[in-house]
Amino acid sequence: MLTRASQTAPMRTLIRFGSSKNVHIKNPSAAELPFEGKAAGKQPVSVKLEAQKLYAFCGCGHSNKQPFCDGSHKGAGVTLRRPIRFTVDKTDNYWVCMCKESKKVPLCDGTHKTVQGSHEKPTTFVAFGESPVYDGVARQLGYKYKNGGFQ
Repeated sequence: MLTRASQTAPMRTLIRFGSSKNVHIKNPSAAELPFEGKAAGKQPVSVKLEAQKLYAFCGCGHSNKQPFCDGSHKGAGVTLRRPIRFTVDKTDNYWVCMCKESKKVPLCDGTHKTVQGSHEKPTTFVAFGESPVYDGVARQLGYKYKNGGFQ
């Protein structure tokens, strides 16, 4: 006898995607920064990753080669986020995070379903590089230059 749930369930092919236990982060400090990168998309992307190949997941969200890093994070004042380097044990398709807020980066954990829009959640951390405007404002506010920066 068929139940109501089985009668209404859509027919589709199930595709198994790799799990986070197969992923090994090579630079864990980059994955544990207290602020998220800029969202590059609202949904994860399916990417075929090869076993033992080193990948660089874009942690900042500025890369034009999403979800991978192209070096866009470099440069004064852009971001302090760095790429998350990782390998996988098994060649498989993986859901890779695009919202940059997953707790299992580089893989998606469904956090994108609860992420607020960028205007509702502004960045709480801003870094300034060598900038005459920043220097002028810092001096005007009374900060003293010490040990290579204003304090």
